[in-house]
Amino acid sequence: MDTHRLRYFLRIADEGSINRAANTLGIAQPALSRQVRLLEEDLGVTLFRRTARGVQLTEEGERLRATTAAPLRQLELAMRYVGSPLARVERGLHIGLPATATGILASPLLDGLSAAFPRVDFQISVASTDVLVEGMLKGAVDISVIDPVQDGRLFYHDLLVEDLVLVGGRTSDLQPGTAIEFAELARRPLILPASPSGIRTSVENTALRLKHRLQSRFSTDSLQVTKSLIEAGRGYGVLPLSACAAEIDARKLRYAPLCDPSLTRQLGVAVTANLELPRGFATRVGEIIREEAARLVGSGVWGARLSPPLSEA
Repeated sequence: MDTHRLRYFLRIADEGSINRAANTLGIAQPALSRQVRLLEEDLGVTLFRRTARGVQLTEEGERLRATTAAPLRQLELAMRYVGSPLARVERGLHIGLPATATGILASPLLDGLSAAFPRVDFQISVASTDVLVEGMLKGAVDISVIDPVQDGRLFYHDLLVEDLVLVGGRTSDLQPGTAIEFAELARRPLILPASPSGIRTSVENTALRLKHRLQSRFSTDSLQVTKSLIEAGRGYGVLPLSACAAEIDARKLRYAPLCDPSLTRQLGVAVTANLELPRGFATRVGEIIREEAARLVGSGVWGARLSPPLSEA
């Protein structure tokens, strides 16, 4: 089977429109439609149904996307770098991720890195920004996705921004269509991160500026503990939606957007100025992190907004 047709299929699925996919791919719309028909004939199934807004995956189409997206991505990366000196790098790479991004980013990121660097062993550490920065400065962690930091010993560039929402238990009054004013947080028991950076800093600084006094009886840097406490009705959390999407889909948790003001969380990629990695290797790792994040954002899996690349900032 022609892998180009699978790539075309995945692009149409992501765009939800053959016309938009054709523009993105630089292919004439009739030619792209023909490639889809040929793929459907090869498989003996219908992959898309037409709607008023474009096209929608059939059940068979959903199954094909779920089983081919990651393997095709790995194949493309492997073919791109098979002749590159970077593919022959042999060493371990220690990557740091925040707990709120691990569930959505870790697996696709490791797939992409493994395909590009088949001889490299990877280790993932999940921790707060403070802990990951300390690890990088000590040389224990090579590269991390962290909250913004002001530290001259680090090279940091923005990756993405995502909205924060108020998260409550299944019996809470929160609804996705009804925004909660920030002032309301002062009247609800909160479960905040223990580390004085990132989300906690954003929430507390906003409360201080608006002269609100928050109630936070429980604090933890464990995302799983936070969600368990929220689910048990012990309080409310302020989290990016991506960090609790599975529990919300399973109706274990509920959420509402925040307003007056809304809150966001920014993430970026950081390394130390004394990083003991080949420059080209470190640069490529950072590029793959950005590529995977961009793919997740572009497909709608990660409800965030990608920051401009460093060259455009």
